[in-house]
Amino acid sequence: MMKQCTSNREGGFSLIELLLVLTIIGIVSAIAIPMYMGQRQKARRIGDAEANARIMAMMLETRKAESATYGPVATYSWTASGGLPSSNIIPAFAVKGSSQMDYSLEVKDNGLTYVLTVSEKGGSKVFQTDQTGAKLYP
Repeated sequence: MMKQCTSNREGGFSLIELLLVLTIIGIVSAIAIPMYMGQRQKARRIGDAEANARIMAMMLETRKAESATYGPVATYSWTASGGLPSSNIIPAFAVKGSSQMDYSLEVKDNGLTYVLTVSEKGGSKVFQTDQTGAKLYP
């Protein structure tokens, strides 16, 4: 006669298996949640920076409508720490929100074109547009 092997174990998970799964879920959560929150904050800063750039572009269009140019050919910059350019090319512009970004405006072609660049403090480019309103970056 052949003896049949049967297990006395009934269906279900052991306490060790459940604890192991909970530990893995806890580790993944501890890594993923702070990364997610950081991405949300970065997206908010970039959104504020793009909004500031669009406000700046509208002010430049107003300036062009009044004086037929965007301004003298030069490069102007606004820093995250609140530094303003030496020239008052857009006197009413002030950085709003929590963007913490640097803005650079390069007026070219006898004041008829411009390129507006928004960069993080470290210098990496975040957003760029020109007088047509086209997104040049990203």
